[in-house]
Amino acid sequence: MMAYTEKRVDTRADIDHEAKFKILSESDGAAGFGYESAKAKNISKGGLCLEVERKLIEGNVIRIELPSLGENKTIKAFCEVQWCRKGSADNNYEAGLSFIALREDDVNYLVDFIDNQNRAM
Repeated sequence: MMAYTEKRVDTRADIDHEAKFKILSESDGAAGFGYESAKAKNISKGGLCLEVERKLIEGNVIRIELPSLGENKTIKAFCEVQWCRKGSADNNYEAGLSFIALREDDVNYLVDFIDNQNRAM
């Protein structure tokens, strides 16, 4: 059994939130097919984990939208797929994404949102 080293540097908050994503760069030509549904499982100011219906390729760039993430705030960002593996639910996958472009006010909002989520637990 392999041991994994925790690489996360930012505090995360567990969430169960609808999301949508659009692949902007993909080697198999699936880019440009519009937005697909996903579920955000956790989030930090550095990235998030999504549950998706198909395998995403490491290194792909995607656009993510998290509508109404508290206080009717929609987060829109560009992300890079860091990893993707078979999930435990249904036949879905889990994908770890890192933010590559996120507005400064969205970063500040996420920091406050995550602090509030973690305090409520």
